[in-house]
Amino acid sequence: MMDRPVPEGGGPTTIHVELVVLDVDEIDSANQSVTVNFFMRLRWEDPRLARLDGESTIYPLDDVWHPSPQIINQQKIWPTFQEQARVTPDGTVSYRQRYWGQISQPLDLHEFPLDRQQVDIILVAAMLSPEQVDFVVDEEVASGIADRLSLPDWDINGWKTSNAPYLAMAGDPEGAALTFSVIIDRQIGYYAWKVIAPLILIIMMSWIVFWIDPQEAGTQIGVATTSMLTLIAYRFMTGDLLPKVSYLTRLDHFILWSTILVFGALVVVVVTSTLAKSDRAVQARRIDQICRIAFPLCFGLVVVFSFFV
Repeated sequence: MMDRPVPEGGGPTTIHVELVVLDVDEIDSANQSVTVNFFMRLRWEDPRLARLDGESTIYPLDDVWHPSPQIINQQKIWPTFQEQARVTPDGTVSYRQRYWGQISQPLDLHEFPLDRQQVDIILVAAMLSPEQVDFVVDEEVASGIADRLSLPDWDINGWKTSNAPYLAMAGDPEGAALTFSVIIDRQIGYYAWKVIAPLILIIMMSWIVFWIDPQEAGTQIGVATTSMLTLIAYRFMTGDLLPKVSYLTRLDHFILWSTILVFGALVVVVVTSTLAKSDRAVQARRIDQICRIAFPLCFGLVVVFSFFV
């Protein structure tokens, strides 16, 4: 009995879907993957399995027709329930399963760390088209997200579903599918204290050279080079905290322009020291006075354009 149960009047077999996200353990921005724990229940009508004795029956899943559900964007994912189907006396078939593991999730990180992401769980009926199977959200039970999740640095902003057909490649036949999407917002607090705040202190340290007399060339150059070396060490230390993507994120722009400002302070020190040695100390001090205002203003613009524009 492996043929699809066709409703009276024809058309696709309706599969009612309940999906509850029990937990999201980790979002790996570098590897573009999400570790998720969710429960799924599928329900459909198959009058051929109706019984007159008034009792429900449990069958091995392969002994009844089923839509061959697949999580199409899974990486390493494990089912935890037995592959069974429960059939009520009226021929209603229910399949329950709980999954845990990693799913592939392309993330757009241009706005990182102020980004909003969408985590998709894509359910597909293997080898079945939308004309054969129609996935719909089960209105008799509540789908959704657990009240508390394990994510320490994300806020859940809601969820939505879509039953648009799945198309693996252009030219391939469309597959019946339902996508359950969780909308999440990244909390900036971790990166504000671990990445941004130390960098601000390094930048401010580089400005100290503008308050040191240009004739004290050794002291100026010592502070400037220390700031630059500290910044280089900082970049190595924070490398694992940042997503490894080929484009620049908001935080990458901030770090890049901050690095340029620290290097600019070193260049100014070289210029003013040279002027001071050439008996042009007055001009060197004037440059330092201008830089005392110019560099903080430039840094303010960097902050605005990196995080607010």
